[in-house]
Amino acid sequence: MIKRQGQFIRAGMTAMALAGVVVAGCSAEQTPSSKEGEKGSAPDKRGSITVSMYERNNIPPEEGNWDKNRWTEWVNKNGPVDVKYITVPRWESLQKFNALFATGGAPDLILEYDTGYRNQWYSQRLLMPLDEVIDKYSTTYKDLMKQFPQLKKLGTKDDGKLYEIGKVTPLMAGHRIYIREDWLQKLNLKMPQTSEEFLQVAKAFAAQDPDGNGKVDTFGLNLSGNGMSIIQHMFGFGEVQWRFEGDTFVHEWDRLKAATAFQKQLFDAGIVDKDFLTDKNGEKAKQDFLSGKLGMYLYQEIADKDYDALKKNDPGAKLAILPLPKSQFGQFSPVIGSPIQMVGAINAGAKDPKAVMQYIDFMIKPETARTLESGEEGIHWSKDEAGCPKPLDAEKNKKEISYTSDLRMMSSVLLLGKCSFVEQRPQDTETQKSLRELAIKANQAYVSKERQIPTLKPEYLPVLPQDLALIVKNTEQQMKDMWMKAVVSGGNYTPDQAEKDAKSVWEKSGGLRVDEFYAKWYETNKANAFLLKDLYQFGEDAAKLYANK
Repeated sequence: MIKRQGQFIRAGMTAMALAGVVVAGCSAEQTPSSKEGEKGSAPDKRGSITVSMYERNNIPPEEGNWDKNRWTEWVNKNGPVDVKYITVPRWESLQKFNALFATGGAPDLILEYDTGYRNQWYSQRLLMPLDEVIDKYSTTYKDLMKQFPQLKKLGTKDDGKLYEIGKVTPLMAGHRIYIREDWLQKLNLKMPQTSEEFLQVAKAFAAQDPDGNGKVDTFGLNLSGNGMSIIQHMFGFGEVQWRFEGDTFVHEWDRLKAATAFQKQLFDAGIVDKDFLTDKNGEKAKQDFLSGKLGMYLYQEIADKDYDALKKNDPGAKLAILPLPKSQFGQFSPVIGSPIQMVGAINAGAKDPKAVMQYIDFMIKPETARTLESGEEGIHWSKDEAGCPKPLDAEKNKKEISYTSDLRMMSSVLLLGKCSFVEQRPQDTETQKSLRELAIKANQAYVSKERQIPTLKPEYLPVLPQDLALIVKNTEQQMKDMWMKAVVSGGNYTPDQAEKDAKSVWEKSGGLRVDEFYAKWYETNKANAFLLKDLYQFGEDAAKLYANK
């Protein structure tokens, strides 16, 4: 087994360590020495770098594009280096990055959420070790790592070197179930508390004309988009195929089979859209929800404009957050955000790592994060009573700021204090009030030690050796297709058969070696690894120390 010292976050993150966090960036400003400006000295040449940027096609035409818009200009004007952004399609980033690497055109700074992709590039020796770069050139990120040593541990690979840049955020809900509370009331139904009650409520939403138009044109819930993942979490199957069982870390099969059988019930009963497989990105499900045809929307956080669209189409719609109902395996929560997340790496071929590090330091400063999130003070916002940004013109901000989320991908928003928590969100409109309340309820329902996520998040697992990673890559889609086939094939292909076939593919491909690797990893490192209890403890400590700052 490959030793992976430094990759694991040490358990027992203390409130004392969190309390020591200083707003990063104070040391970035150097006082000029008395010799500066003397004859013969010359200022450092301004660096020039390239940085990846997800292309979501969400920039209003009048704002420009990622070659030039108000915020790329702001960064170039106020930042320490000249930067050009290289776009990659958000949902096809691996293909684009690989093509760029193959042609020598990959950006100097690579920003990518997917841990597996970054691990692949590390295995191919495409990433630059950062220990010396940070030690020599960084101020702000170096300070952040001192305050949050988990950043170094998570960013370090099996060769003992640091390769990734990360961030810290409050622990918050990710996926969630929105349920039409007005439909429950109309049909005289209670909030479902078990998976069986969930099934019955979904049936009623699909069959009992809850919108009162005299037609059978509603669905109980969606399986496309985030739907299947949320159902799997209800049955205790999480983001990865392995979970804790007592003192062991095992490959999970039974819970996935149970979730698949439940999804099959939903499909066979006509509770969900029969064409959900063609709804690749969940847009059809979203339109069903916004048009008032979906009883439960299994999604993530709803945007203001989508909530407005729902209320326009169905003014009587009233939403509530549904905690995941209890199944035969217990009660869990769906995907939650990662409070410690690695998001970036430097291309091994970068010509000017100093300039890249200067850019990173600038972008993670709280004042930079605030500007890119809320705009410029006095132009886009003023301080409210709590000292947090209050929009001056919501419509103006929607046009001018709404597309900046990926530009602030490295921001450690926890350092913004109370303003980074949902409780401090603006309440100037009815939509803002409603969505703030739903966000608070989602955190209460899903960020809970009593209803934990079923297993570790992918970014907290060790990097697989390349041969084992290839086994996972070559079998993952095959097995997914088998489970999906069991959902939609009626009696011709059952979940039992899918399990049998998936196990066969896994074992014939050498998957038991992967299972053994993870089992040995946990046995060897469970005292020091960052486990679920540490995840929730970090969230609690962060809230106690920052929610009122």
